[in-house]
Amino acid sequence: MTLKIGRFVLIGSVLTLLLIVPAGAVPALTANVTYAGVPAAVLFSDASGIADAVSRTWSFGDGTEETAAGPEGRAVVHTYPAPGSYNATLSIATRSSVVSTTATVETFARRQEIAVANPSGTDGLEVAANVAHLPGMRPDFADIRFVDANGTPVSYWIENAVEGSHARVWLSLPENATAITMLYGNPEARDAGDPDAVFLFFEDYERRDLSRWSFCGSNAEVQTEVVRDGAYAGDINVSEPDLRRLANNRICLANISAGQVIIEGDFRVSEFGRWCGSGYLQAWNETGGPVYALHLRNGSVQYYDGVHRNFSADLPARADTWYHIKVVLDTPNATRHAWMDGKYLGSAPLRFSDGRPVPKDVVFDDFALIGSSAWYSGDPHHFYADNIVVRRYVPVEPVLSYAGGP
Repeated sequence: MTLKIGRFVLIGSVLTLLLIVPAGAVPALTANVTYAGVPAAVLFSDASGIADAVSRTWSFGDGTEETAAGPEGRAVVHTYPAPGSYNATLSIATRSSVVSTTATVETFARRQEIAVANPSGTDGLEVAANVAHLPGMRPDFADIRFVDANGTPVSYWIENAVEGSHARVWLSLPENATAITMLYGNPEARDAGDPDAVFLFFEDYERRDLSRWSFCGSNAEVQTEVVRDGAYAGDINVSEPDLRRLANNRICLANISAGQVIIEGDFRVSEFGRWCGSGYLQAWNETGGPVYALHLRNGSVQYYDGVHRNFSADLPARADTWYHIKVVLDTPNATRHAWMDGKYLGSAPLRFSDGRPVPKDVVFDDFALIGSSAWYSGDPHHFYADNIVVRRYVPVEPVLSYAGGP
């Protein structure tokens, strides 16, 4: 049995173990490391609790290893002479089995302090940063990592990068953080960004499945013919003629459990329906019901609070056209805002579908996409989606920049 349980990240003069523990697993490695430049001395300890060990073998991932018999060798010190990425393995042999635990050791030669202006009281707030390429950094930015003042990893995702120039990076910023540290300078490191660890919800369909959603109806699928970015997009089709009611087979639902949020993504409809909206973006509260945040309906961009209302009469939507939509549900101010392709469409009172005001402290349990109506021609109506992000909203976002310049 092999359990990959963590990685080490160099923070200034301290090499710290970041534990990544599979569900149900018991960590077998701990580390308490003091770093004084390179080389880096790493203290490994066996915390498995195995009492009947016959021997322990430590393989440090750099071609060296150390073996101790019996109860000896519960802790060892190994020195890594240079920045790099190493798979360190502890193998514990008993009289009946051998258990191996592997940790990835990453050391970084350089660091850059990043100042945070307008720090937020929202923990895990998703904030975009423009990261300029620095000397010693991989051209593809794959070796960047972020930690807070306590050395705790900050989740991140690289949205896009221009090789050797700059990258747009999203971070899950800690509450009230006024600074974080970017580590870099490891030519062996690979991109460790994870959008699912950053955003409340993320879907670009490049997994080629719908596993990110908590529920998807039978009419939802991943397709390759009509895509906005990458090789795959989402598709909710309406195959029932003249359908006036909503049905579960035309819904994709994801849990978000958050208050004021931003919903953003690329959307397209193949044809505008006869009866109602052709595609809905919906937020759902368990007690209050649905908020129809925005929908593309009969050539217009609308919302619904008991009555269909236009966000803007000046920007009608067209069939078979991709639009980048952004909606803000500002619950403390009981207001929604909408943008289409970067142009502000306007604001409106934030109300549930029956017209009741949305409370300022509401928590939205779920986010949904709904293919909502039938067609004129008799062919299936399609509601396409791609690059969907749901993230927390604050009126004034933090701004990240290199402290003291690069």
